[in-house]
Amino acid sequence: MPHERPENPDPTEDLHPALRAAGWPQSVSRVPGVMVRDARAEDHAAIAHLTVTSYIDGGHIDPEDEYIVNLQDVATRARQARVLVGEVEASTLAEPPSHPGEPDAGLAAPSAAGTVVAGSVVLTLPGMPMSETAREGEFEFRMLAVDPRVQRRGVARALVRAAIDRAEQLEGIDAIVLTTMVTMTGAHRLYESEGFVRVPERDWRLSDIGQAPTSGEDPLYWVYRRAV
Repeated sequence: MPHERPENPDPTEDLHPALRAAGWPQSVSRVPGVMVRDARAEDHAAIAHLTVTSYIDGGHIDPEDEYIVNLQDVATRARQARVLVGEVEASTLAEPPSHPGEPDAGLAAPSAAGTVVAGSVVLTLPGMPMSETAREGEFEFRMLAVDPRVQRRGVARALVRAAIDRAEQLEGIDAIVLTTMVTMTGAHRLYESEGFVRVPERDWRLSDIGQAPTSGEDPLYWVYRRAV
């Protein structure tokens, strides 16, 4: 008889042991009004929508850039890394859909608790498929994104603090790192306020790792690091 998974399987059970949910403490909000938890399959559409929207609305990527396919592929990164979401009260999303009278298919419907997914972040370790920057002894987070309608309300900070908390709890980890685009000035201020510092000698371009830029340009990516 084939093996049957439980009705509500742990979405992290196939990840590196350090990233599995079983070894993590219960999620606790460190920012009032924002709850951080593991992403579930039903969150993927909302995560894809808010990630692409935040990158385009922020002017960080062209709507025709091939990299948008990667931003939309939440299922793959959920298989290769730990994906967290930040939830807020549905009433916080005050703006109506882009087309009045029509639902926005990219946004999650409010849960039974009246909350919606408003942000997301990816957590990984060196040597894992999603890792870009981490070296031995470092934890990494990527693709921090927040629904533009709730930016500057603590969602990004809650997700960053959740990443820091996990880095502090892992044995053998003495720092947390990230890569950011030069244009993401608001994110830079957030990182610096949470104790991250620029590491210019580790800045990189796609051409440095043998990848062809998707936009036709080869921009510089900044690296930030924080000791834990």
